[in-house]
Amino acid sequence: MHSRLLKFVKLPAADRWLLASAIVSVVKARATVMFVPVRTILQPLARGLEGVAADSVAAAKISWAVETAGRIVPTGENCLVKAIAGREMLARRGVSSEIRIGVAKSSPDTLSSHAWLECGDRIVTGEGAHRGYLAMPVGERGAESRRLATTPSSFDNP
Repeated sequence: MHSRLLKFVKLPAADRWLLASAIVSVVKARATVMFVPVRTILQPLARGLEGVAADSVAAAKISWAVETAGRIVPTGENCLVKAIAGREMLARRGVSSEIRIGVAKSSPDTLSSHAWLECGDRIVTGEGAHRGYLAMPVGERGAESRRLATTPSSFDNP
C-alpha cells in the first residue's frame, strides 16, 4: 500500500488527476454493470461525437489510467467495467469510441466473452486479450446482422 501511494505522489500532477478521474470512472462503471442492462450500456453515449478524432497521446493516457485504476479498484479488472470507464472518459473529452464484445468457444460446451474499447483504429482497453474473440455486431450494424442471421450462411455448423 505504501509503495502505491509513493508511486502516486511521484506522478506528475496531470497524471495524478487523470488517475483519480479514472478511479472514479471505474467505480461508476462497476455500478453501471450491476444495475444497467447490457443493451443500454452498448448504446453510443452521444451521437454528435462521430466526427471527432482521438488524439493518440490522450487515448494512450486514458488507456494507462483506466488499466491502472482497474488494478486499484476492487472488481475493477473486469473488461466490461474498464471499457465503460474508458468510453466515459473519452466522451468527456469529446471523443467517440465504441465498446466491442467478442465471443470465443473455450470448450465444446462453453462460450467465453471479452469486452474492449475501440477509438478509431486504436484499442484503448482490453488490447491483446481481444485476440481470439469474434466481435459481435453492435448498434445499427447489429440490426443488420440480426436480419442476416435468419438466413443460412457458410458459417453455420452442419
